[in-house]
Amino acid sequence: MTLKDCLVYCDGKFVEMDLFIENGIFTNDPTGPIVDLKGYYVMPGFVDSHAHVIGTGHKYGLLNLENVTSLDQLLELLEHQPQNLLIGRGWNEEKLGGRPTRQLLDRIQKPVLLVRRCGHVGVANSALMRSVGIWKEDGFFREKELEDVKKKIPLEGERFYRIGEERFLMHGVTFVHSDDLHGMEWDKLKGILRGSKIRLFEKIHFESPSKLERFDDFGHISDRVFAKAVKIFADGSVGGRTAWLSVPYADDPNNFGMKLLSEEDIEKFASLCDEKNVQLCVHAIGDEAVHTVAKVLSKHPGHRIIHAQLVREEDLPLLRNTLFSVQPHFAIEDERLMESALPKELKALKYPFSFLFNLGFKIAFSSDAPVSPEDPKYVIEKALKIGFTKQQAIELYTIAGAKLAGLNNLGKIEAGYLADFCIYEREPLKFDEDPVAVYVAGELVYTK
Repeated sequence: MTLKDCLVYCDGKFVEMDLFIENGIFTNDPTGPIVDLKGYYVMPGFVDSHAHVIGTGHKYGLLNLENVTSLDQLLELLEHQPQNLLIGRGWNEEKLGGRPTRQLLDRIQKPVLLVRRCGHVGVANSALMRSVGIWKEDGFFREKELEDVKKKIPLEGERFYRIGEERFLMHGVTFVHSDDLHGMEWDKLKGILRGSKIRLFEKIHFESPSKLERFDDFGHISDRVFAKAVKIFADGSVGGRTAWLSVPYADDPNNFGMKLLSEEDIEKFASLCDEKNVQLCVHAIGDEAVHTVAKVLSKHPGHRIIHAQLVREEDLPLLRNTLFSVQPHFAIEDERLMESALPKELKALKYPFSFLFNLGFKIAFSSDAPVSPEDPKYVIEKALKIGFTKQQAIELYTIAGAKLAGLNNLGKIEAGYLADFCIYEREPLKFDEDPVAVYVAGELVYTK
């Protein structure tokens, strides 16, 4: 395929040129058919280095609560839903003016489970708890408790994967480092991923090192999907007050957050990943969690921390050979949360993403959708507010994410690189346009 006279993104600017694609790769040699793209812009496809494709499908295929601004509005929304089982995601106590409670949700005469925007805390009504056979007096479930509840609620994964995949593609994301093995058997998930249109680096979640030790199914699922990473959780989230801190939360003086794995177990995971030649990706947000992970990964280079929102300066030497998936928009979204939840005596760098980048750490951008919008425009706009340039932000949302997954031939429009790209009618660097067409491996997978 030859794309004639298009404006191609190269090193921060657009250059008019022809592009040649053969067997899913950019080449230097003209090839047919010819597509006239005069006046159109071509960008490399975006690479989201940490998100949840099926979770994003849940956000748009179930009840999306991110724009609900009061408890009364929440109750009214639930009362008018026709489904027999109500599952929602995205509530935020700052927007609502308080947390939804079991007592509030008990006004709804059908099972209800509402998951906070962070995904680490949920609240259920009595009908839901009776239906799954798990009871807590206050109805609040955190971390593994919430996962145990969700496992009891069957959701059709294929439909939600397709919804999530379409949401990423419509915004020009052609490659996602995804984490989808929650409440589903691996063989079932593998069957869903085999038909993926989007490129995928799947991170498989294991609850214990012994389960990882017995697992031997890493590798390529299709020509676009490969499972070559392990996902574990060292702690939770700041918003859920489950991120593991060295000092108590300012608004909860008996709470240091939740330590979800011991240093010994993280060490076992890292050693097993080294043996199996896969990447360990550790969710770590609080400074105590990051410190614990840093001690382990200093002995196991080439693995990854996801989030790293609170980092002690003295841990930086331990982290020099660690990779990072970061969410620059969290630094803007969580401004009020930092003031209300984080204690003044906490001795940690807060959301130090540009600081890490300027020191030469290997970072890549991600949305963490469905926690935040899956749209790169949203993430990049926030990144510009905390000190990144446009060119840096685009590189961190394309080639840097590819390299974190071990792909050194993706994320640029250049001969020899995989032909994942997006076509725009208007100048995309204004960040107000979605692409009109998206290609993965030279194949058209989305049109506006």
